[in-house]
Amino acid sequence: MRRRVAAIASSPALVDAVLPTIALRVVFLLFGGVVAVVLGSEVVHGSLLEIWNRWDAPHFAEVAQWGYGPPADRARIAIFPAFPALIATVSMVTDRLTAGMIISFASTVAAAAGLFRLVSLDSDRAVARRAVVAMSVFPTAFSLVAPYSEAPFLAFVIWSFVFAREGNWRAAGLLALFAGATRIYGALLFPALAVEYWLPRRRLGRDALWLLLALGGPLIYLGVNFVTFGDPLYFLSIQRDVFAVSTVAPWVAVPNLIVNVLNGPPTATWATVYVAPLLALIVMIAVTVWAAASRWSRPSYLVYAGLMLLSIVTLSWPISTPRYILAAFPIFIAAGHVAGRPSIGAPLLVGSTLLLGVCTTLFVTGRWAF
Repeated sequence: MRRRVAAIASSPALVDAVLPTIALRVVFLLFGGVVAVVLGSEVVHGSLLEIWNRWDAPHFAEVAQWGYGPPADRARIAIFPAFPALIATVSMVTDRLTAGMIISFASTVAAAAGLFRLVSLDSDRAVARRAVVAMSVFPTAFSLVAPYSEAPFLAFVIWSFVFAREGNWRAAGLLALFAGATRIYGALLFPALAVEYWLPRRRLGRDALWLLLALGGPLIYLGVNFVTFGDPLYFLSIQRDVFAVSTVAPWVAVPNLIVNVLNGPPTATWATVYVAPLLALIVMIAVTVWAAASRWSRPSYLVYAGLMLLSIVTLSWPISTPRYILAAFPIFIAAGHVAGRPSIGAPLLVGSTLLLGVCTTLFVTGRWAF
């Protein structure tokens, strides 16, 4: 028993991924509390957890409480069902805000452990450790602390790839299903996992049928739309009419974004609504190029990153893109490799951490932060 405990306590994943992620979570919570007290927040005199109950967070709780029909706002159909379902389950023993925070915490730890394991399949321990740090201090990683769906989605995606790499297609397909029921980008997992399955063997076996589970998440979401509003594509009208988001050609979306960046006055709104999405787009282009050229990448990573890039450059208004690209885990793998050079690693760590501090400050004080 003692040997088992000692082995667990000294395991690389625990030492290099789980414990640092927990420590950083404590730091984020303390930092958010200090910022709210010093700069002022309308909820600071209540529970300190309330400073994380911003923007989309109450919407997830609303769906967890009421579902998608009245009295819930019809615009909540833009939210996929898995995370609210998890909140509803955990809130049987606590309030919904705390439930969401607990789920985000557990999911972030799981994502860190999965990322470490995934990177360790191809690289050494140092690279895996740096990849986990890159995930933890990514500029929009505050959304892994808040009761948002980013953390569970990232955990589902990463572990789906882990199990796919290890040949456990049943688990890979099941987690892909959960990912697809959590965020729209889960639909990208089916082609990525199909490539991961096909290339090493060039044939289909019976275990390939488990990949079809990856289609289940999006189908569940379409079913929710149909059952609630009688139209499986009802969410498209909500995205267009309520959130002013639609699909346009890349040669329309990207120039419009660049024009807004070049012509906008240098204000906080300009920085968060236009500049930050453009920077996020540049990051996605860079990581897609890396996934295509690096010997440390895999074709399945390229498919996943490339399709995410395509989805971003076809958004008429990429306002939340800096948060969405947290799901692009190849970013962290690439960072784990390039940060091995001191001339790159130190500036990258410092710069990302400072931007995370800025974004966290904006979020906990109620300003727009994607």
